[in-house]
Amino acid sequence: MTATLRLLASAIALVAGLCVLTASAADLPKESQKKATAADILTLQKYTEDIVAEPAKNKKLIPGAKALVLILGTRGDPALAAQATTVGKALEKKDYKAAAAAAQGLLSPKAEGKAVTFEYDLNDVMAPFRLTRSGGLNIEKDIKDAISPRGTGKIEPAVAELIGARTAPLADIIDTMPNDKAKTNSAMTAKWSKFSKDMAKASKELTEEGGKGDKADPKKLIATLKKLDASCSNCHNEFRD
Repeated sequence: MTATLRLLASAIALVAGLCVLTASAADLPKESQKKATAADILTLQKYTEDIVAEPAKNKKLIPGAKALVLILGTRGDPALAAQATTVGKALEKKDYKAAAAAAQGLLSPKAEGKAVTFEYDLNDVMAPFRLTRSGGLNIEKDIKDAISPRGTGKIEPAVAELIGARTAPLADIIDTMPNDKAKTNSAMTAKWSKFSKDMAKASKELTEEGGKGDKADPKKLIATLKKLDASCSNCHNEFRD
């Protein structure tokens, strides 16, 4: 399964269904998006640099890099989104030096920059949930470490805020990319969409609470993480082979 990213005015559209991302990603607090964008740019730059340095060893980073491109495309900055797509296109073409160079340009994207299309699939979108050593952003482990019976029972507000700011746009994208099982009939597609929207809602709540910093409610953070985890688990139980 592949989809194509295209810039439509200031919104990112998934051309493979003409579904515009307008939900939770656009509703996140501006300050949270600003902090997440800075973190995502730095991570994408490091990923592309590592890929250039050792392509064979670090090809596992490519799906996560594409996911970061997609996330950056939802931040509401057309110039940033356009520059990010050039990274995605270079990765698709396996021109890793060009990808790394384009990633460096994310810090000062040109206003007149034009978006380009590139291919990605659901595996790329889900990459950030994987362990860091597997090319992900450790999202699933960070959640489990906080909420599992053997976990810490707590999470730093800044960590929770970043998780939410990343999973909210991913949820919007996932909603538009039902897998084959989810497309068997309308009821299954509706289930897929519900789980994705549950994920988006919990992500937004997590971002907002984590963004309060020292004033964040530790119990609410854990409760919201559990809701986010449940939305993922429900989807996996229903649709993962």
